Amino acid sequence: YISFASNKMVLAYTDKSKYSDEINQDNWFQILMRADVKYGFSNPNDDPCGYRSLMVFALAEKYYQEGGLFKKLIADKSNLFFNQSYGEFFIYVPTDFAPKSGSDLVIRSKSVDLIALLETGALDYAFEYKSVAIQHGLKYVELPAEVDLSDPRLDELYQKIHVYLFYKTEKQGEIVGQSIVYGLTIPRCCQNKELAIRFVNFLLSDAGREIFDESGQPFLEKIEVSGEVPNGIELG
Repeated sequence: YISFASNKMVLAYTDKSKYSDEINQDNWFQILMRADVKYGFSNPNDDPCGYRSLMVFALAEKYYQEGGLFKKLIADKSNLFFNQSYGEFFIYVPTDFAPKSGSDLVIRSKSVDLIALLETGALDYAFEYKSVAIQHGLKYVELPAEVDLSDPRLDELYQKIHVYLFYKTEKQGEIVGQSIVYGLTIPRCCQNKELAIRFVNFLLSDAGREIFDESGQPFLEKIEVSGEVPNGIELG
């Protein structure tokens, strides 16, 4: 397969969002702590953007050296729990994960389900992929690379965050933090290999790269290949 593009986590908002004229990369977590602010992300058990949102909060606590950030913004407002040990961060998400009653934390099954709430002003801020924010015309706060899961060179840092989904059930699984990378392959059983190769070559061309860049999913500095590449694929 070929790994070729990336994405990053951002904090999306609109002009209707409270304190939208104040929020920035340095104070966003302080804005979220204000009593009249509603913020949300998708359910980690249903959507990768959800468990990546949890990772963002954990990485933010480390990056900003803001002890208690995760507890105040996530654990105190929901039924998940967490612990830390030797620099590692462990987050346990129960199968019935939900905000506590009366909480200003909002959870929906999928990250795109939060967009309508943002647009109507029912929600002030939502954690989304940058590509989603761009494609829906939302404003957003860019987060430091140490927080936004965008940089493969920081995987050693991201891997200090562990999320356990469906905790204490047969479906329990561990997700370890890692940079967001998109890949593709041509299945051995594909019915039209020639057309598949043409599609991959277009995707990897300058025109394809431009489309991805404009959509908020920039190409990696270097395309990475794992395994054998079919004849006819142009890696550039």
